[in-house]
Amino acid sequence: MQTPDLTALRSRLGAVRANWRGRSVKGRLVVIESDDWGAIRTPSKSALELMRARGLVAENSVYCNDALETSDDLERLYEVLSSAKDADDRPAVLTANTIMANPDFEAIQASGFEQYAFEPTTTTCARNPATRSTPALWRQGMAEGLYRPQFHGREHLHHRRWLAGLRDGDELTRFCFSLGSTSSGRGDYAFMEALDWDSADEVHMQADELVDGLELFREIFGYPSSSFIAPCYTWDPKLNPTLSSHGIRWIQGVRVQHGPTGQAGAYTIIPHYFGQRNEHGQGYNVRNVHFEPVMTPNVDVVDRALAQISIAFALRRPAVINTHRVNYIGSIDPKNADLGLSALKTLLKSITRQWPDVRIISTDQLSDHLHGTH
Repeated sequence: MQTPDLTALRSRLGAVRANWRGRSVKGRLVVIESDDWGAIRTPSKSALELMRARGLVAENSVYCNDALETSDDLERLYEVLSSAKDADDRPAVLTANTIMANPDFEAIQASGFEQYAFEPTTTTCARNPATRSTPALWRQGMAEGLYRPQFHGREHLHHRRWLAGLRDGDELTRFCFSLGSTSSGRGDYAFMEALDWDSADEVHMQADELVDGLELFREIFGYPSSSFIAPCYTWDPKLNPTLSSHGIRWIQGVRVQHGPTGQAGAYTIIPHYFGQRNEHGQGYNVRNVHFEPVMTPNVDVVDRALAQISIAFALRRPAVINTHRVNYIGSIDPKNADLGLSALKTLLKSITRQWPDVRIISTDQLSDHLHGTH
């Protein structure tokens, strides 16, 4: 086991590597990029209990308490974001990378698992009284400058692999399906790499699905997304032209992109750095601060994040915080949200106290800043 000092040293060295190459920015900028909003995962507390009763390994996943955000989840999140003001006296804003559709379980079952069908995330929300007001809370957060949706994909699901397992009668996948879950019941939540492929022929289908998702995004949120983050940081570069032609000028991610190879678990590693441009003129926004209170419970996540932010600022990079919805969801276990929201509030207060001139902006505002339009 690593000592705390060694863990901290490795974290700081990693932060230096993440920031060593890249475009410089003026001033101190913080961007909070949070993935998975709008996606189903664990449908409910009762579904999780049934998974536990079945002895499924998946219920021990860090995502076991991750569920479609409720109005209560969002209200509590907004309260924390509002508690900190940046140098422009504006509250912290969360870039909410949103999944625009989920499986239509009824239609899939009616087809005998032969045909995949999806529904807009707003339809998924309408199915449950706890999430019925979620779209209205999205709009409220947008109006108050707290919540800025960007595009995360149509689904957070490799639906061709999932459907194949259902069609083949896989017992555990069918059991999870009966609960309204896309889990395979094995290991962590499976099938999440929506843009991975088993055959390169899938790329043109994925392109069509991205266009569907981007159109849903504009319809639901009332504006086009200018940035994109691929589920699990996995996508084929051949999808970049489609994203570019539909308004995506900024690609969120980490230091490496996982390019599909057609072999399970094997990827082409494509490195990126902040401000890098591809042949389509799209810029890469590389996350350089790790903040996952629920996923890393034995780490002082606030102290680590502040150290990584300090390194980013020293090297004249924006501090781009990588965090996921699971940290702020309390409908299955309220203590889950208590942990994440408390840590976020402490982090925001620490940032604004340590760097009074900081500006906390959204991903699309960062893009505007770099292009001189902000």
